[in-house]
Amino acid sequence: MFILKNRCCAASALIITLFFMLADNSAALEHNPDRPWYIPDLISVQTAGYIGYAAGGIGYLCFHRFWESTLFYGYVPEEIGGREIHTLSWKNSIYPIRIAVGEICELSPLYLGTTFLFALDKSVHWHYSTDCPDWYYPPTGFHVALNIGIQVLIKSQLFQIIHGFYAEITMLDTYMKAYFWDDHEHLAFNDCATLALGYKIIF
Repeated sequence: MFILKNRCCAASALIITLFFMLADNSAALEHNPDRPWYIPDLISVQTAGYIGYAAGGIGYLCFHRFWESTLFYGYVPEEIGGREIHTLSWKNSIYPIRIAVGEICELSPLYLGTTFLFALDKSVHWHYSTDCPDWYYPPTGFHVALNIGIQVLIKSQLFQIIHGFYAEITMLDTYMKAYFWDDHEHLAFNDCATLALGYKIIF
């Protein structure tokens, strides 16, 4: 049941995202009126944040850049992670506060997001063959993370693109559970959160 609920949650979020991508093309029309809806609005690279030592992805924007949905592929080399790790991550973020700074710069002092993380490794588990309830052993191959960050967008007049720089604090579901519900007295906040840095180009 635990696995089913997580998969249903991810599937529901995917359906909602696809619906709004089809229903709203304002971001593409705002910056490039000739772009079809299915062509990505941005490319992004990120380090840390549980999605990989190095990760790259493509994303779409909705509602005049209020909502961003990005699919990442991440990689952790053996020298850093102890073993070679590959991940797929699907991150959705909203930007409720956007402040124009001059004519070419925009600041988002606070954005919120959720990441669905899938580990592509034989050592992780999607379910356990035990007599215990499904929720007793949560899957190690699928996680959900919360993101809180800040972003700066700078428009390039020369190439007609937008450069984005962001930093975010990411909290993984299992670590949040341990910190807020299980044993927070013996855990510091930095034990369950990590800092991620990223760069994006909006076409």
